[in-house]
Amino acid sequence: MRDPVAEFQNYNRAFARRNPELLRLKVERMAASPFAFFRGTFHLFARDILDGVFETLGQGPRAGAEVDLVGDIHCENFGTFQGADGAVHYDINDFDETTHGRFDFDVRRQAASLLLAAHDRGDPLPDAVLTALAFLTRYTDTIKRLLKKGRNLDLDVSENTLSGEQPVDQLVRTAAANKRPAFIGKLTTFENGRRQILRSVHYFNLPEDERAQALRLLEDYRRRVPESESDDFYRVEDVCGRVSGIGSMGRFRYVVLLNGKGSQDGRNYLLEFKESRPSAYDLHRGRDTDATALAGRAERVIGVQRASQASSNPRLGFAVDGGLSFQVRELGPRDARVDLKGLASPAALQEVARVQADVLARVHARAVPRVVGVANPLAEFGDVSAFCERTLAFALAYADLARQDWNRFVGRREEIDRCEEWAAPPA
Repeated sequence: MRDPVAEFQNYNRAFARRNPELLRLKVERMAASPFAFFRGTFHLFARDILDGVFETLGQGPRAGAEVDLVGDIHCENFGTFQGADGAVHYDINDFDETTHGRFDFDVRRQAASLLLAAHDRGDPLPDAVLTALAFLTRYTDTIKRLLKKGRNLDLDVSENTLSGEQPVDQLVRTAAANKRPAFIGKLTTFENGRRQILRSVHYFNLPEDERAQALRLLEDYRRRVPESESDDFYRVEDVCGRVSGIGSMGRFRYVVLLNGKGSQDGRNYLLEFKESRPSAYDLHRGRDTDATALAGRAERVIGVQRASQASSNPRLGFAVDGGLSFQVRELGPRDARVDLKGLASPAALQEVARVQADVLARVHARAVPRVVGVANPLAEFGDVSAFCERTLAFALAYADLARQDWNRFVGRREEIDRCEEWAAPPA
């Protein structure tokens, strides 16, 4: 029998053994709302898809070519960052769970996330449904146009090519105006000629073995990137752990503060090293989980990210230490997300949904040429209304299931918080 709490414990057992306090913080964040729970349980969604939960709803043809997917896509996994071209872009910024499968896997998950985000805001059901429909209709329009023409696969939302939707465009303009010294100044202190990251709920001291691993990863990363910066740029000012998001909590996650272009002037750079793990969808399918795949996982994640984004951060990369691999990216002053709960109206959320639909359609359109064999996703859209109807039906049903699961999760919170007990190895 399906038990969301047992699924959560099974998936997070290794993380609970590694760092029980961090796991309890993850539980606290997931208990905040059904949307937060949904963001922390991609592994449950992946299993439900494979087990055919609501099989009669939102279920297109089972056969067909598999494309590179985002995997754990939801409406909080979009944001701004500075690309290699120097411009600020709005794009999908988290590919941790990238995998390959039918394209409608991503579409169904994104539609469900928008319904849950609308519920989290307190939007009435008719408005929430309109938000999901705004996403679905825009996605189908854009993906058909891109695939039919085979052009415009560089569809971009940036400070140079704004979307025309106010909430996203305002975010892009604000992010573009941010300056590095102010960003660094908020996160650090500068004393005795050295800059240090302020410790908080987001940044914490590491045990010595993890600090040493972070420094080894930095050296491995440097060996893999072009020699465009001096040794002085990479001089380490500080190293700490980082807490961010929900779904990836439990993974090793380090931040290294570099001297960059001048520590005294606050022109430092922050590099994040995040442990790469097999996609939960692949775990449930029993593929790409051996030691070789694990060591190469970060390289695959970064490869898909670069192929999917209009322009990636120039410091995007990967590093390997022993059998573990880590995704590397810069944490910069232009990183930002739309405050979905702070939007003035349901109509504003619908504007964001349309932009996110364009971006996801571009990601999928770019993935099609990489498929081995014949791939014709356009066949799925012979009847666009039918596709949107069945995907909306699935999203409504799954959003309701997520709320039920969240209620069970919150009701067993005391048990779940005692993670040392359920995570302990068998006697």
